[in-house]
Amino acid sequence: MASMHSEKNNPVLLPTATEIASLFDIYLEHAYEGNIPAAVAAKLTLPGTDAEVADWLMSDLTERTPPNAPLEEVRAFAVRLGNVVYPHMKLRFSRPPADDVLIVSVDSHDAMLKAPEGSPDFAALEELKSFNAELGQKINSAWGDAHLLTEHEYLRRKIRQAKDS
Repeated sequence: MASMHSEKNNPVLLPTATEIASLFDIYLEHAYEGNIPAAVAAKLTLPGTDAEVADWLMSDLTERTPPNAPLEEVRAFAVRLGNVVYPHMKLRFSRPPADDVLIVSVDSHDAMLKAPEGSPDFAALEELKSFNAELGQKINSAWGDAHLLTEHEYLRRKIRQAKDS
């Protein structure tokens, strides 16, 4: 991960342009099995160099939390890429509390999808949640295999650091 220093000298460790391209490639390979819709392909303007990563993260191509914060204060960046059955799944970069790394995850928004048990929508929503969970697991696993900083790898590093302290 590249480092970007803020005016407050608070380093934000950003993924490299190559890492972002790998994240997208792996996500899209699993989410669309090679058949990327035109609307999704139109969003795939990625940073070409490490120097462009900060500008890309702060562009209209990403959703930020909080939305109007400067780079060093943004807690999460997300790109809505969807999948073959659900257009709202996102690739998310998040900064853990009191840390300056960005970890990557799949955000399927499944917690927001609710229907009362027995309702006509309940079974379909449960099937969608199951599909999204399995897909998210596959993407996260592939990212881990590619040595990208997933939540799982971040926690493993933290545990190792605590043991070494």
